[in-house]
Amino acid sequence: MTEKDAPQGEPTDEADAFVQMVRAALLHLYDNAYLQNHPLTALWAGDSPGDRLTHAQDLRRTLLDCIERLRPQSAAHGEAARVYAVLTYRCVDGLTIEEIEPKLGLSRRQVYREFSKGVEAVAAQLQDLLRTRGVRSARQATTEVGSEASPSRRELAEAELTRLRKEMRSESLDLRQLVESLCALLNARLQPRGLQFDLSELHPTPPVLGDRALLRQALLNLLSYAIDVLPPHTALRLSTREIEGAVQLRLRQQTLPGASEGRLSAHAPSTHRREGVALTVAKSLIAAQNGRLTLQETPGAWLAEITLPTAQAPTVLIIDDNQGLIELFQRYLAGHRVVVIGATGGDEALRIVQQVTPQAILLDVMMPHQDGWEVLQRLRKEAAPTTPILVCSVLREHELALSLGANDALVKPVSQPALLDALRRWLGTLHPLA
Repeated sequence: MTEKDAPQGEPTDEADAFVQMVRAALLHLYDNAYLQNHPLTALWAGDSPGDRLTHAQDLRRTLLDCIERLRPQSAAHGEAARVYAVLTYRCVDGLTIEEIEPKLGLSRRQVYREFSKGVEAVAAQLQDLLRTRGVRSARQATTEVGSEASPSRRELAEAELTRLRKEMRSESLDLRQLVESLCALLNARLQPRGLQFDLSELHPTPPVLGDRALLRQALLNLLSYAIDVLPPHTALRLSTREIEGAVQLRLRQQTLPGASEGRLSAHAPSTHRREGVALTVAKSLIAAQNGRLTLQETPGAWLAEITLPTAQAPTVLIIDDNQGLIELFQRYLAGHRVVVIGATGGDEALRIVQQVTPQAILLDVMMPHQDGWEVLQRLRKEAAPTTPILVCSVLREHELALSLGANDALVKPVSQPALLDALRRWLGTLHPLA
């Protein structure tokens, strides 16, 4: 719900909080334990007698009814039909976003957009029903979200983590470069508190294997948490080192020159701990990438250590003018220790092979304004002689592909099993991430 759509007299953040409560309930529609303890169930029950399970079941039926009211009256294929289809696939059938995409022929962004519209439509219906029943207002419900009844920030964070983990895409990452960019981003927060980053021990290391966006978010959360809890006139020294099969990043508290002991103790952290949702998210995101975060919060000796696996994984270069197909293949390989690089044209691919040595190349030969067969011949000259090139096309030209330097050919559309089988033929075992 946008600010424009928010009900008159209600702050937008409260309306948004109610929508988020509805979203969380929809995503756990058949989880009885979750719904029984959800604040939306208590709100819906009002003063009605009965146990929590009965109220949870009643809420589920109501939410299903709200979804069904969104069903278009005719077999139209417009926005209403898309919203209903996405909501049904996601909440009733339990499909993931990536499973919904090919069913409806929509991009991931479109699926998320239609899902959000559906959630807002269900929330609007539920608010109307609550007013009709004369139970507590949505405003009271959003106030209770932060009460003992439900730690909603954690619930929402967990729901978001579940979604992000399903869409994780591993690649080879320069950890030092990543950390330096985040420290530069956070520098403005340091000065008012008299804090500093010390990057003198941030040495080059082998690349790590991880999802760039998720690792950035995890590191950003951890650094922000450190800034919040460290006393003034302190440096946060960051260091990296290589250990067997992994890279370790350490963040440790250092007293700045001229800062007296009494001055630091006067700003000792309070014994009252914050909820720490950001830190919980950081730990979960790092764990999802086969890493580990440990934290020691002793006064005067704050220390955090992150260990991440090195990117000792085969690199696969996918060349296709259709960015959607590149993303589809990335999802096919997301559960395996494979680094995927995409290129939407021959020239871009040739630049990549001059900088990176892929262990396998998948090439579409039907690209606009380019002769894919010529790209194949150029790649055969530029890439390492041992690099297998697999032609991936709607054309059934296996013999032609082999005669021009390809090692194998796949016919579109390519299923996940077919892609994995082809790569295993040339790369051997594809190790799972977990």
